[in-house]
Amino acid sequence: MSDARISVVLCTYNGSAFIDEQIASITAQEYAPYEIIIQDDRSTDDTWDKLQRWQQKDERIRLFRNAENLGYNRNFELAMKLATGDFIAISDQDDIWLPKKLGSLLQAFTGDDIVLAHNRSVRLENGELDYKKSKLQHHFSGDDTRKLLFFNQIMGHDMLFRQSLVQHILPIPAGMSYDWWIAVVATCYGRVVSVEDYLVYHRIHGNNNYFSKTAASKKKELDLDATLRLFYTIPALKPAVKTYLSTLLNLLEQKQHQPGFSRPFFFFLYRNRKTIFGHKRRLFPEISYLKNSIKYAKLDFKGKGITF
Repeated sequence: MSDARISVVLCTYNGSAFIDEQIASITAQEYAPYEIIIQDDRSTDDTWDKLQRWQQKDERIRLFRNAENLGYNRNFELAMKLATGDFIAISDQDDIWLPKKLGSLLQAFTGDDIVLAHNRSVRLENGELDYKKSKLQHHFSGDDTRKLLFFNQIMGHDMLFRQSLVQHILPIPAGMSYDWWIAVVATCYGRVVSVEDYLVYHRIHGNNNYFSKTAASKKKELDLDATLRLFYTIPALKPAVKTYLSTLLNLLEQKQHQPGFSRPFFFFLYRNRKTIFGHKRRLFPEISYLKNSIKYAKLDFKGKGITF
């Protein structure tokens, strides 16, 4: 695939503090991107000025600016529509890509059934790299959609996916975490491949959308039952997954009418414990599975968004 064209899609909003470092890491990729699409969501700082300077230096940069602030889902949606490459790589505005990122991900596409590949990333916080949380995660691979329905396990900044997947991704539902949506859709139309290398320094700071703990941030995202209902609408959802989702949605609906610990929900969680909770490495997995089944059988998911 040495001739494959990769479109990098970068969305920005008031990202002046780190945008230069991120664009520099993208333009320096060993496997050079075909184009770098940057969609600015009407920044109010000097991000736009910096982007214009980068465009003058690199002809691969295609620069666009929204007429009004649309939010990160709509911004990414517009940017993906503009991509013309064979593959699309999504970029945050504040990370750092290691030089081998694009090339390593592209090499993972060894069959036509593979629609998405994703690498590992390491947290970069206060100038320090922290591998602890990443090492505790099993890196998702395969096409078992059920494993992605409870927790988002594939981050946008780690993805490379085929252009053909875009028609199934868009439109991104309002309130949905865009990368979670892409990951689940991908398992319905092909296989996901894991690249175990750490290829992104994922910067953590006070203005990250995902890591914000404010109530306003959480209100941007859907409750679990609303999220699952949207997943249920994916046309290529496998019959077994539809049955699984129907059962889960019925149990969540029962919980709304009967707050507190739900025995039926507990038994569902524990019966499917390896599918639901198997994404984390655990010293004593069966004990952890039991504790988590009890914890979530008690939880009221309303108002929690997807950040629980």
